[in-house]
Amino acid sequence: MREALERIRGFVTAGRAAFFVDTKTNEAVAYEVLKLGEAASRVSIAFRKRHDEVPWTRLSGSRNEMVHECSRVDLDDLWEFVPIELEALDRALRAL
Repeated sequence: MREALERIRGFVTAGRAAFFVDTKTNEAVAYEVLKLGEAASRVSIAFRKRHDEVPWTRLSGSRNEMVHECSRVDLDDLWEFVPIELEALDRALRAL
């Protein structure tokens, strides 16, 4: 999961405007978010309960939404993940 976070960081270094105009970049970020969600869904329920500081349900829910609505990925929502959730998620995972 932390590798996916590092990849996302690398993909968005050019900033918001570049993210929105570069299809390769926003597709790469979407794929890494999907991988985060898949990994979160594979974590045992017992572990999730012991470490509720990680938004397991939100991550796996994002994955499900992207898989089932792949033709309609909302770039605004995807970009919001970067400044709002990426750092907090990284801190929570590092603490584990």
